[in-house]
Amino acid sequence: MTDAPVETSSIPSGLFRGEGDPLLSTAVAGSTVTSFATQDGVQTLIQIPDASSPSEYRFPLDLPEGGEPVLSSDGAVMILDADGEPVSGFRAPWAVDAEGNAVPTSFRLEGQELVQVVEFNASTVFPVVADPDLGVEWWGHWVRLTRGETRTAANIIANNQGPAVLAGVACGALPGPAALGCGAAVALAYFKFVDPVNRANSAGKCVAINYPWTALSTPQIGWVGISVTTVNCTR
Repeated sequence: MTDAPVETSSIPSGLFRGEGDPLLSTAVAGSTVTSFATQDGVQTLIQIPDASSPSEYRFPLDLPEGGEPVLSSDGAVMILDADGEPVSGFRAPWAVDAEGNAVPTSFRLEGQELVQVVEFNASTVFPVVADPDLGVEWWGHWVRLTRGETRTAANIIANNQGPAVLAGVACGALPGPAALGCGAAVALAYFKFVDPVNRANSAGKCVAINYPWTALSTPQIGWVGISVTTVNCTR
């Protein structure tokens, strides 16, 4: 028998990406941890009931042999292999209280564990919902542009502003380490963006971009794996 799942009604639009019934819901030290299927993998949420609950939550890391995790300045975590190449990662986490207000949260690394710290206090409106954002796929990143970002991308293409300007929109959602190679990858794959972006903008829809790790770590050969598709907007 599973525990009652995390309540998602107070999560601001655009943060909750789950679809359908929960995959799994369990109790951890008085808090609830629930996983939901998403279009790009799985979203795991932690529901913290009150100020007496733990403020730290630990997740074991499956590191490649000789690999290591690296915490970036923007709060994301990249998993590197023995050669220093990115093979996986985690976006920066978020947390909100019962009124949808942001609660400070961050990652830290301890050996082979990823620790999420949620900085609530007695005046926080509970329950708090936190997302360690463990849904980054092993193959890379999946990014859905907002309606406004899709419109901006279409205008960049229409005005021939070039790949460097387009990369500012197409790479903006990636954590720091992954974004480093994204500009070069977008420049090489520029014409893959043109038709999907224009179609999405004309239909009032949004664009989803798959960035395989090879496209970000070795753009000159990995850019061919980038795919750009039209999807429904979430915001």
